[in-house]
Amino acid sequence: MPRVIRRLVLVGVVAAFVLLGAGPQMRPDLVRDTVGSAAGTGARAVAATPPQTPPTGCPPAGFTQLDGGHIRMPAGATPGATRLLLAIMSGADGDADDNLKLGAAANHQGIAVLYPTERAGSIWQLNDAMGVTDVEGVTALLQRALATGCFDPKRVSVVGLSNGAGFATRMACKLPTQFAAVVSVAGGYRALDPCPPATQDSFLAIHGTADTIVPFNGKKPDRKGNVTRYAAGWAAHDGCATTPVTLRPRHLVTRLVFSGCAAGLRVEVLRLSGTDHGWPGAPPPWPQHNPSGVDANLEIMRFIRQAVRP
Repeated sequence: MPRVIRRLVLVGVVAAFVLLGAGPQMRPDLVRDTVGSAAGTGARAVAATPPQTPPTGCPPAGFTQLDGGHIRMPAGATPGATRLLLAIMSGADGDADDNLKLGAAANHQGIAVLYPTERAGSIWQLNDAMGVTDVEGVTALLQRALATGCFDPKRVSVVGLSNGAGFATRMACKLPTQFAAVVSVAGGYRALDPCPPATQDSFLAIHGTADTIVPFNGKKPDRKGNVTRYAAGWAAHDGCATTPVTLRPRHLVTRLVFSGCAAGLRVEVLRLSGTDHGWPGAPPPWPQHNPSGVDANLEIMRFIRQAVRP
């Protein structure tokens, strides 16, 4: 398995064990690394950082390094009309080598992918008690990208893996009028602060039933972080029914659809029987087993291509 993928997911595994309460207690030096400048931040609102007058127009096709991240651009990007996907990965390098193939899959469909790479500690901050510097940094990076005039502001989505998925969900809650869709792959919700009721985005969770790092049904005894329960809460924000319709499109794949959402919004859970922790479609061991054969990249593209901010 490529060293970059091991680094991407291993960080997420460590983060998940810490946040779910499994494994040994976090050492004080690691707490300092993780929390960073959280002390004294409380639950204050995140201040928007003014953009730094970036050049107008679309970045060139392919990989471009940015201040605080990098971007993968499709060929033929159209100013003001290109879809943008903000990808929050567990590894600090933001999957620079595109080992998950998300960048290639998105670019093939005319979608740009923006990867933040700077954070305060060894994992992304999941709540206000851990700090808001990660939210501020990613918000500033996103604002700089949007200020180029290349991207359709109503077609911006956010996706994440493992700890990055929890942070992607947090970003949607912190910027409730920014995103068209949120996609969480093997994400944990146990540590997240409550999402403001005004948050309305399409939401897709992709999660395996054999995930022992971030269990699909949540961790005992309270089962907080249960994927279906969290999605039902999101469905309530979106004006959907809170009891899903169960569809079984193929063997080992269950799609839970929360119907009747407002303004074309969608809330779905893709439950993969026998799939363990990781990015479905990526080489083992993350996930080690994916008997359904589902490719997360294809599911993400299907979902965000239809998503438009109301």
